[in-house]
Amino acid sequence: MLDVGCSVFTDSTIPLKFSKSFFARLFWFLVGGVLSIWVNAGLFRLFSHGFGWKDWLAYALSLAIVNVLLFLWNYVVGFKSDRHWTDAAWRQAVCLSVSNGLNYTLVLVLLRLIPHCPEIFAKAFGWSPFIHQKLVDLWKEGVIAGVQVFIAFFKFGLYHYWVYPQRESAASPAEAERA
Repeated sequence: MLDVGCSVFTDSTIPLKFSKSFFARLFWFLVGGVLSIWVNAGLFRLFSHGFGWKDWLAYALSLAIVNVLLFLWNYVVGFKSDRHWTDAAWRQAVCLSVSNGLNYTLVLVLLRLIPHCPEIFAKAFGWSPFIHQKLVDLWKEGVIAGVQVFIAFFKFGLYHYWVYPQRESAASPAEAERA
């Protein structure tokens, strides 16, 4: 692991350090996350408003499509791995089953509890008719985006440490002498 000196604790007995690859993976995960939120919300809007489907069906299909795209993104770009794709796929399937179950449940519960933009948010942006209207019009998509951001913290940890773990590289002779 490449140490960039970002030790979380000052006590040297706690080996929690972040590597350059951790930050690179986090960067590409965030890029993929932003793209997936945009695609997921867009597909949901197309299916629910464009095709007139019920929210539960529109969101299920948009989430399924985004999951396939994200698997490809994470395997090829975000978490480059020397694992065979089938080994990574079953681990990602487990991770996605848990996170999608949580995601789907939270979105549908929140859309039932708060189906329209709350008055307090609408009034907060009353000074700008454009922003006010967008907030009201895109409320459901905003709920979807918020839940995805919440779930992303859980998913990144699983992806980094379990789905696509980094292989320990062989220690250099200088590192072996220090040990």
